[in-house]
Amino acid sequence: ATPSDAASPVSTDSAVFLPQIALNVGQETATPATETPAIITATATLTPALPSPPAAPAATPPRMNLADWPAMTLQDWPRPANDNGLCMHNMAAAYFSEAEGDLQISRLQDLGMRWTLVHYGDEQQLLRAAPRYRDAGITVVWRKNVRAYDRYYDWGRDVQLLLDMGVAPYMQLYNEPSLPAEWDGQTIDQQLFLDNLMLAVEQVYNAGGYVGLQFVNDDWLLAALREIKARGGEQVFQRMFLAPHPYGLNHPPDYTADPNGVLGFLHQARLPEQEIGFALPMMAGEGGWKWNATDDRNFPPIDATLHRDYHVELFNWFRTGVLSNGEPLPDTLFAFCPWLLSDRGD
Repeated sequence: ATPSDAASPVSTDSAVFLPQIALNVGQETATPATETPAIITATATLTPALPSPPAAPAATPPRMNLADWPAMTLQDWPRPANDNGLCMHNMAAAYFSEAEGDLQISRLQDLGMRWTLVHYGDEQQLLRAAPRYRDAGITVVWRKNVRAYDRYYDWGRDVQLLLDMGVAPYMQLYNEPSLPAEWDGQTIDQQLFLDNLMLAVEQVYNAGGYVGLQFVNDDWLLAALREIKARGGEQVFQRMFLAPHPYGLNHPPDYTADPNGVLGFLHQARLPEQEIGFALPMMAGEGGWKWNATDDRNFPPIDATLHRDYHVELFNWFRTGVLSNGEPLPDTLFAFCPWLLSDRGD
């Protein structure tokens, strides 16, 4: 529970207080007594100390066995016809009926959306949904329903199914793996996740898919990029994209004091630039403002009016080519998909 404002005179978390340690009353710093040096008598035979054995070298991670796909420029990435960058995250449910899927497509079309992110449960969901979105002219980022601790062996098959249907294989690999919610009570194990991710990266890349990384923790993103490099997978970076989750909390659209705003994708975009030397394409897979958000007491809650006005301003980035902070819209930001188009039963 969050303590009330009355519990502390501090109204924000902007200050850090360091404790001071004082001596007890009457306590003084002890003065060490002078010791009499011990007299050591040499013996006739000295036994030399043996050096410690060297530490075992770290295991070399297995190298990726990768296909020889050409590098992609920004112009090579597939986009929807009449692309406008507008997107919404589809339903949270990974299993949905044909009628539910068709309803969401009609909503996206009514809103003029050209992109969406679909959370799918299995290949049957993929086979039903993919041709419908293709025929509606909506480009999808596909996110398989799989936990961070699970190893999925059919990434390549899913990519091939999409290619056979003439659908761009944008594949988001896992989702927010650093958070406890993705571990179902198990101990969070970064190396276990990285091993699972490397299998996914290799399969998706080799099948001709586009490798999408999703992280809400900077260290985990950097660890993934470094693991790919350690396994000789640098060529994957030429066919990789990011799917950041820049939520606005209750901050205004131009908020840049820290990454907790819709412009937070700018912070995440800099990490690959520093690690691999160039920027990656981005489709913000979640983000925007949640209804009634009150995360920061320095800003008003997100009521109906702010929810509407803030999202309108966000989508206007793609119309004007200018972000809310006055900077140009990056060429690498393909789409921004606020959470959430609809929940089941809406």
